Amino acid sequence: MEFRKVKKVLIITLLLNWLGAIAKILIGFSTGAISILTDGFHSLFDGTSNVLGLIGVKISEKPVDDSHPYGHRKFESVAALGIAFLVLIIGYEFLKNAIQRFLHPVTPEINTLSFFVMAGALIIDTFTFFYENRQGKKLKSTILIADSLHTKTHLFTTPAVIAGIVAVKLGFPIFDPIIAVVMVVMLAKLAWEIVEHTTLVLCDSASIDEAKIRKIVQTINDIDSSHQIRTRGDEHHVFLDMHINLNPELSLERAHDVSHQLKAKIMEEIPSIKDVVIHIEPSDKT
Repeated sequence: MEFRKVKKVLIITLLLNWLGAIAKILIGFSTGAISILTDGFHSLFDGTSNVLGLIGVKISEKPVDDSHPYGHRKFESVAALGIAFLVLIIGYEFLKNAIQRFLHPVTPEINTLSFFVMAGALIIDTFTFFYENRQGKKLKSTILIADSLHTKTHLFTTPAVIAGIVAVKLGFPIFDPIIAVVMVVMLAKLAWEIVEHTTLVLCDSASIDEAKIRKIVQTINDIDSSHQIRTRGDEHHVFLDMHINLNPELSLERAHDVSHQLKAKIMEEIPSIKDVVIHIEPSDKT
């Protein structure tokens, strides 16, 4: 992976996400529309995923040491859990405000500037998604592609907010807290995705389907079978260990060459795998 180029894309994406977020938050405070404000914080937390991406790339460049023989990537997951907790707190506060709006209706002061700002934010979100997704495919970066798909959610939520403020302008202020609740649900979904992903990483859940590994094994001559295939890590940085069975009549040198051939083939076919440990066993075939 071209770390320098990936980091550059993440920084540009971060700045674009936060530009849109600040615009939404400012217009949300000025109009009193909690739907706009909630969408703004949703965009703000999108930027945190860019920050985590930068941390992940930076850690990927850092070599292992005696204290961390498998690297330092799990620190990223710990930080992500903290962000998820913060997202839940913000979401809870906005939910309380939305409920208060249902009980004690307030009409936001929607003006022409509100529509221009939200339309501009939508343009920024659209450009950000296509830019990051295109660069991710160009650089073959799973981090950029995954992060761009997260940004893509704003291509649906921001138009919903715009529709809500149109309804408010037409004399239906109840749509403001309704859309705010929808945004809170999106924040809760974001927090859940972070917790789900980081929990799988911290608990060393399997990262890659065994069948995918076995398919590669079958392309290497002299390997009779494979078993105890285990993977762990995140989708961008995976460790694999496995057992293979070879003809017991093979020389030690040939067995060594076969294992290295398999390791190279796996890491070529699945770039997210960063290290492979292969245990060689004699086959029981006669």
